[in-house]
Amino acid sequence: MKNEYDVIIIGGGPAGISAGIYSARAGRKVAIIEKFAPGGQLGLIGQIENYAGFKSINGFELAEKFEQHARFYGVEFIFDEAVKVEKIDSEILVKCMQNEYSAKALVIALGCHSRPLNVEGEEKFKGKGVSYCALCDGNFYKNKTVAVVGSGDSAFSDAIYLSSICKKVFVLTKGILKLHNYAEDELDDKQNVEILKGALSNKILGEDFVTALVYDQNGKQQKIDVDGVFVAIGRVPETKFLEGFVNLTKSGYVIADENMQTSKEGVFVCGDVREGSLRQIATAVGDGAIAGTNASKYALKIQYQKK
Repeated sequence: MKNEYDVIIIGGGPAGISAGIYSARAGRKVAIIEKFAPGGQLGLIGQIENYAGFKSINGFELAEKFEQHARFYGVEFIFDEAVKVEKIDSEILVKCMQNEYSAKALVIALGCHSRPLNVEGEEKFKGKGVSYCALCDGNFYKNKTVAVVGSGDSAFSDAIYLSSICKKVFVLTKGILKLHNYAEDELDDKQNVEILKGALSNKILGEDFVTALVYDQNGKQQKIDVDGVFVAIGRVPETKFLEGFVNLTKSGYVIADENMQTSKEGVFVCGDVREGSLRQIATAVGDGAIAGTNASKYALKIQYQKK
């Protein structure tokens, strides 16, 4: 049947595409279910300078290369959204918004969505000064003043990108910086960037659009006038529909062993959604290689059992 595959992968980011390549090269019939575009979050990243083999490459360009590589080996991309997964005997069923698909093995390579600040005014000003993607919305704030809220790599990356567009960039870090790809002094030569350490955002002000951000620092309430607030405080795994199917952490990440095997036989996981992942492109690709290889082996075993 048209919708039957050896291996189905949910999620078309670096991890999912890597899994697809490894499974397809092993001779399996493979489909990747992706609700947006191949490459996942890569398409929203600016310059990438920590992926081996590329001194510097645009995220969108790298996403295209991943997709082309997968299609070369016959991986099929299905643009749909998975809403339910179940296993009946040796068959794994993936129910999506538009269709239903079956496979012998499944790889979970889901992405995550932006974590909200959960402060007063955030919901009101979404799309009116509050953004979760500097690359997407940065140009709307050319020569304006913005705030970036976050303490990790994504916040620093956003600040670096916005510093070339905006008149002034404030970076509000809640506590200890958690940087893998950047050093604290990376922004020192950016004259229009100011880092506010220990700043806890608590209110976004405005009328029709954002006009200010209120925060606490050293026990004192402060306010800065800004035209936009970029939230970069991490992401949340999109695994709600997997509850009861595989074991998840309290935060929703999928639990697996060193072979990327989840609590459900024949179901593997890779990338950002896996518990303990470093959440870098390089580690996502490595996870995908392991998950894709083991999913391929499992699918082949099921195939022989049916003969």
